[in-house]
Amino acid sequence: MNYGYKFETVLDIVTSNSEIHLVKSLSTGETFISKVYDIYGINENDLKKYMNELYIMQNLESCENVVKIVDFIKQNDSLSFIIEFCSQGDLHSDILRRKMKNEVYTESEIFNILNQILNGLNSIHRNGIIHGDLKSTNIFIKDNTIKIGDFGISQKGSNDNLGTLNFLSYESIKFRKTNKLSDLFQVGCILYELATLSSPFSANSMSDMISLFEDKNYKNYIIKNISTLYSEQLVSVISKLLSLNTLERLEVITNYNLSRRERKRLNDIHINVVEEEHGKIINCAENTRHEREKKYTRKLSQLIEHPFEGNIFKQAN
Repeated sequence: MNYGYKFETVLDIVTSNSEIHLVKSLSTGETFISKVYDIYGINENDLKKYMNELYIMQNLESCENVVKIVDFIKQNDSLSFIIEFCSQGDLHSDILRRKMKNEVYTESEIFNILNQILNGLNSIHRNGIIHGDLKSTNIFIKDNTIKIGDFGISQKGSNDNLGTLNFLSYESIKFRKTNKLSDLFQVGCILYELATLSSPFSANSMSDMISLFEDKNYKNYIIKNISTLYSEQLVSVISKLLSLNTLERLEVITNYNLSRRERKRLNDIHINVVEEEHGKIINCAENTRHEREKKYTRKLSQLIEHPFEGNIFKQAN
């Protein structure tokens, strides 16, 4: 490989449609990931998918909790995305390592990871992007910083590309659409993994997932395996993020992120409200301070797109 990069090695990373290389910049010596797509004889839909991923990564605002794309190389038969190298691997590998050592995550660690994921997700959602496939294998670690990656099925606005089966929310399966609240459900799946060192679901089909969701004991199923080491606050956060009721997912955000800074922001800007009804997103704007505050605090029917900044989750005393 040239174009300013030296090939180092092929990484043993399984992907469905690309090969992952480790490369080094000839000018700086910095190491990057090269995600190489073979486009020889590719159909138009797949090519559009790859270019969509490139477009999304190039146009995301810079955020320390989102994996960055630094370059793009098109050769005759391939597309190569040069991406930030996260030397500590992915979160799933860290979970497996902990499981083998019988080493649990502390509550402080879990909330720290959650805050970083939400900060990255905030940046993604502010750009109008639905990730659609958040899971521990798509959460990367670099210099102990959490970074969201893999935008292979991400879309602007609502997304009809469904992600990994056992990370799909009820409404995603039922209505075949993903949205911002579906991303929050997937964050709940990641939190569950951190708290239990195992995945919340192991279904073989969408009908199996629907049956599990519609079981009257679904909520008990979610919390029964979470260790008593953790506080009621953490258990509640996980339970609400994994709730079938999208408003409960909103409650997690609204309950923990209304800092003074954000209250001041409510006085200065119009509120972009997100309401979910069968996958539809309705944007509203209020004109007065009183109406904005009232609209924001009305019980769980509305939400600022994602006004979480900084450490919005605080551990219980």
